[in-house]
Amino acid sequence: MKNLLNYEGKKVVVTGAASGMGEATAKILLEQGAEVYALDIKEPKLPVKKWINVNLGDQTSIDEAVNQLPEVIHSIFSCAGVAGTIYGGGKFSPVDVVTINFIGPRHLIESLIPRMPEGSTIAIVASLAGMGWPQKKDVLLPFIKTETFADAKKWLEENIHDPKVMDQGETKNGPYALSKEAIILWVKYRAYSLAEKKIKLNSVSPSTTQTPMLQDFNKIAQTDVTSSFISPVGRPAVAEDQANALVLLNSDLNTYISGQDLQVDYAVTSKLLFGLS
Repeated sequence: MKNLLNYEGKKVVVTGAASGMGEATAKILLEQGAEVYALDIKEPKLPVKKWINVNLGDQTSIDEAVNQLPEVIHSIFSCAGVAGTIYGGGKFSPVDVVTINFIGPRHLIESLIPRMPEGSTIAIVASLAGMGWPQKKDVLLPFIKTETFADAKKWLEENIHDPKVMDQGETKNGPYALSKEAIILWVKYRAYSLAEKKIKLNSVSPSTTQTPMLQDFNKIAQTDVTSSFISPVGRPAVAEDQANALVLLNSDLNTYISGQDLQVDYAVTSKLLFGLS
């Protein structure tokens, strides 16, 4: 029987592979025979081909990680990020959040694109928190069109306090939402030029997902956010639900999907759009 996913022997990069969605993704890829290169600040428990310590908030750290990766990369799974200004017992500034969640991952991906042959695939984790991107397209377009890590960070530092740029307060997790809006908009913008190279780029937008990050979302919101983002299916997502979507998008089963944001939420966005209960 033909292997429809076809990851056997492929060299794949997974960021955030030590926990949550990244770990679940790496586990599936290993089971599918992929050669997994794990990028994370913590060493993963899985038997990956290589673990590379990386800080996505620091360009030098990203560049050093890129130098340790193979000359050919077939797929990138960008799963790493922070929940907001509170994460893992640490505190981050709004600029830190957007840098770690968007600027750093974009720099990593762009650095690896020259190593990716035709037919390669990229998937990055966004969020339902980024659903407001269409209303902010014109405001954020200069940001996502910046060409370098430094240029992007400079724009961010100069504009992040503009309410048109970050239009939600702290308990609404404004920095996190901004980072995810930027991801989705960048995916849609960048995918068009990547089509010429026959490289597919997509994002997934999870609803509430039971990962270690969930408790930090609750701290930021000062409430349990879980119940607000569950459809009649009756349960929140788990990391494997999101990993399955990422693996599907980057597999050989995906022959013509690019520039899309896949909402992995079991239709909870219908609740939000139509005010359903």
